[in-house]
Amino acid sequence: MNALRLLKYVRSFSDGRVRIRHPALRREDVAATAKEKLSAVDGVGSLEFNTLSGSVLILYDSARLPKERLLAVGEAWAAYLDAVQAGRPAQAPDC
Repeated sequence: MNALRLLKYVRSFSDGRVRIRHPALRREDVAATAKEKLSAVDGVGSLEFNTLSGSVLILYDSARLPKERLLAVGEAWAAYLDAVQAGRPAQAPDC
């Protein structure tokens, strides 16, 4: 899997924990949509958004959410966030 789009936004990553920073996450509406959609991903335990810094801390169960699935979800969201930031029409991914 090519996760190059996602990797430029990952600020920290360890088993069960990943922090993403993206300028589009400074928008309350985008953060709310991300919280709603990402909370439904099997294995995601909690999400902590900071719209001032444009970041989200994702705590997840690595036994239920394998790294390959996590990367696929993250790559879809990175593409969506890039489109939002660029002002292009985009639909939040259903993961």
